[in-house]
Amino acid sequence: MASSESSKPAPAADRPPPRGFLAHLEAYLARRDGVDKLLKISCYAARLLLAAGPPLPPPASARLRSFESSVALSRKAFRVGKFLHSLNVLRAHYPHPPPALALLAHGGEGVHHLAEQLAWLAEAGGLLHARLLLVLQRLGAWADLLGLAGSVAIKLGEAAEIESSIKKLLAEGCDCEEEQREAVRTMQGELLLKRASVAQVVADAVVPLRDVTGGKGLLGSSTLMAAAGLLSALISMCKNWKCC
Repeated sequence: MASSESSKPAPAADRPPPRGFLAHLEAYLARRDGVDKLLKISCYAARLLLAAGPPLPPPASARLRSFESSVALSRKAFRVGKFLHSLNVLRAHYPHPPPALALLAHGGEGVHHLAEQLAWLAEAGGLLHARLLLVLQRLGAWADLLGLAGSVAIKLGEAAEIESSIKKLLAEGCDCEEEQREAVRTMQGELLLKRASVAQVVADAVVPLRDVTGGKGLLGSSTLMAAAGLLSALISMCKNWKCC
């Protein structure tokens, strides 16, 4: 019979040391989404500074606008092929049709990313005629808005399920209080991340909503657009940092 000592957890001295900040940062930047979110933060921080910050001297303002424009274009290049993720998610349901909300969320997201890629070809290299740019931008905005509507509906449903599970666990009780507290803490962390995801999707929806409505009223505020984009980028960065 194997010794009972073999099933005991390894002593603290034998465990690998916790990963340091630089190692974590390296892992974060090795991911496409990690770099994309840093670029997004830089882009929307520059927009917010231009829209709501103190007036800058004309040369500094011009340099900041040039930086923001270059970073925005770089993000589109960096997201080449991102529409394939949505396509593969929908293909995973084959031969059965995907649920309506999944089709709306991932289908809209995929069309948005594909339209964005084609628009990038028109903007950056002139490989597509400039007349297509406006059509692609409008198509991408509508697809993005529909995809975000489906995404927020899915995330709200998932958040409600987690909240219901927490209430059920607390109501049933458990012989081991420590295990129960740990399970509740884990689910509360998941619930917090899910609610943060809902806030991120709502912030993401501000820009396409402006594009499809023509930027009327409050949606015409450059400060609101920049603040919403920056909020979305910060939430996404925090989620990706925890996962990598």
